[in-house]
Amino acid sequence: MQEIDEDKREEEIEEPKKNFVNFLVSFFDFIKTIAVIVILAFVIRVFIIQPFIVEGESMEPTFKTKDYLITEKVSYRFRPPQRGEVVIFNPPDRSTENYIKRIIGLPGDQIEIKEGNIYVNKEKLIEPYLNSIDKTLVSQKEGYTTVLKDDEYFVMGDNRSHSRDSREIGSIPKQNVVSKVWFRLLPLDQISTFAATDYRSVPQN
Repeated sequence: MQEIDEDKREEEIEEPKKNFVNFLVSFFDFIKTIAVIVILAFVIRVFIIQPFIVEGESMEPTFKTKDYLITEKVSYRFRPPQRGEVVIFNPPDRSTENYIKRIIGLPGDQIEIKEGNIYVNKEKLIEPYLNSIDKTLVSQKEGYTTVLKDDEYFVMGDNRSHSRDSREIGSIPKQNVVSKVWFRLLPLDQISTFAATDYRSVPQN
């Protein structure tokens, strides 16, 4: 009759237990790693950066439909939006939607639209990003004038004849500004970063 070594039998019994414990440890480590990744992704998405896909032609020729943009939310926690920056915001009358426009007027500015041009504090704004034939028009025959309040911004699309912007929806409260366009990721042959247009470097008429 063959004898069974008791120590060996205990080892054979203990081995499956060890394997199961190691599996549980590895599984919970994996779950923790996934949880950390999800939390980090959530924090980054909510507080730091946000992807945005352009829909429509309101920002042509600067941005076109299906352009994949990365926008950032950090800057506006430390400073106010600047003139010439392209921002993502929620229009006051459609708070669940995201619009992409360029900031034209800052708090306290007087904005006037007449004869196809924009005047900020009575200075004609020269806009190098517009098509040469583009005119800034309004429905009012006598033109358009408004003075922005302390927390308001005047935004417009670069494609002036195909943009629903502050000419129609009015000024945008600071709290409605979601993020600033940082760079274009797609299409690959048009990857580029974006900063505010420096209007000071453009001669004013």
